[in-house]
Amino acid sequence: MQYEIKSAEEKAKYLFCLKGKVQKYATEEAVKYVRLGSKVVRIVVRSQEFLPLMQKQLTYTLTDVADKFDATLVVWKEENPQSYIDEMAKGNVPLQMRMRLDKLMSKNNTTHLNFMDENYSPFYPVISIDAARGFITAYDEKENTYYYGVKDLSPEEFIKEGHIFVQFFNKVARTDNSNLVHGAVVGMDNHGVLFCARGQRGKSTLTVLSMIRGFEYVSDDYLILETEGNKLYSYPIYSIITLSPRMYNELYDDLKGKFVCNNARKDKYVINIEGYHNQFKDKYPIELCIFPEIVSDKEPSIVPCSAEDKGRAMVQFIQSTVSQVQDINRQDVVRKIFNMIKDKEFYKFNLCNDIEKNTAFLREFLQNWQPDNSKAVKPSEIMLDITFDLANIIDTKTFTIYSMNKFATNLLENLMNGVSKEEIKAELQKFEEQAPELCADFDNFVQVVQKYGFVKLNKDKKPLDINWNFAEENNYKISVWEYAKDKTTDLVKQK
Repeated sequence: MQYEIKSAEEKAKYLFCLKGKVQKYATEEAVKYVRLGSKVVRIVVRSQEFLPLMQKQLTYTLTDVADKFDATLVVWKEENPQSYIDEMAKGNVPLQMRMRLDKLMSKNNTTHLNFMDENYSPFYPVISIDAARGFITAYDEKENTYYYGVKDLSPEEFIKEGHIFVQFFNKVARTDNSNLVHGAVVGMDNHGVLFCARGQRGKSTLTVLSMIRGFEYVSDDYLILETEGNKLYSYPIYSIITLSPRMYNELYDDLKGKFVCNNARKDKYVINIEGYHNQFKDKYPIELCIFPEIVSDKEPSIVPCSAEDKGRAMVQFIQSTVSQVQDINRQDVVRKIFNMIKDKEFYKFNLCNDIEKNTAFLREFLQNWQPDNSKAVKPSEIMLDITFDLANIIDTKTFTIYSMNKFATNLLENLMNGVSKEEIKAELQKFEEQAPELCADFDNFVQVVQKYGFVKLNKDKKPLDINWNFAEENNYKISVWEYAKDKTTDLVKQK
């Protein structure tokens, strides 16, 4: 349930209530500091259970002392998150009425309450209490202090939320010339490579094996990018890597790492890599970008990216970053990350099934690489990527992100393959009984595709290929989401 805060005084009252309860129920205290590029976060630990989690994940960047700090994060273990909802509702008649209505409609008490402040964000709550899942978060802008309370701190459950504090760290690291990003960086002889790809594209395996084989290392998942003039630098944050069980077993004999936990789904293992800290690099220069893709070739190869492939790589890198750190509606962040890498040389790395061959090939490539500005191609104005049957698009005029569901992506691919909208619509009409609005939605979809210039038609027309499994999976709904700075809109359903 969402509740809109009416004034600064009301917000201050709720924050005061939260801080009072934290101090009352969480009494033990330790203070640590985390380095995030040129920023420092002070972490006030009010429950000792947090310390081992922090030390295992942030071994390299965690310290006991700092000359200064830029923001504070207060963390504690909270046994009774529901009590915060009950406490904040006291004396607030409008909120109590909303909660009664919520109870009537859901037949349960309110267990998830977001306090929204339009002056802070139209999307993200200033205070969020999710009693069912056992999480409390808040931000006090006046004191530049974040709050994070968790009920279950068992490592397997905690890692399900991802790398520790990543969304808080993103808010602190986000400046005019720096940002936390979802990517990977290794290199040789001070020549850093930024791997631009979303998950399950071979990025982490290549990065981790490169580290094991002696490459200089920054991260396999999250890191800080920071510009100085026309230079781009990277900084590490975490001392953990995540590997699939298969890759963990394959690398087991070589990996100097300590098993931390699985991620509760048991499809990823979390490993502390303190044993490789001598290879970690701070303020490591990024010289080029690589777009890895797994192919069926017997041998690996690296070739300069076309404008289309450079766009795909940039979409994967930017969209996966902003979606994971909850910045997908921030066009300023999309623009900033785009500008950080747009002039870099981009190469496509075709990965074969032999991971040792891939790593050896990367070593040889970097040993022989020389800067060549002619290979820094300009990406298209509309950058499109289709991965795992989902289309994501960035318009570089507005820096707005657009995403499609699988059914819409399939229809887009048909249009791109030169199939006429009349031919597609004739096929869709066969399913009007199951989905009466399907043809009208398709007409709207075509208008959206044409208006925003998403399609480049293939001159060689291919046969119609509508995936009805995707249609059924998406309940015959065609969706195109526009992530604008003030709202998220399904453009197909927009009247």
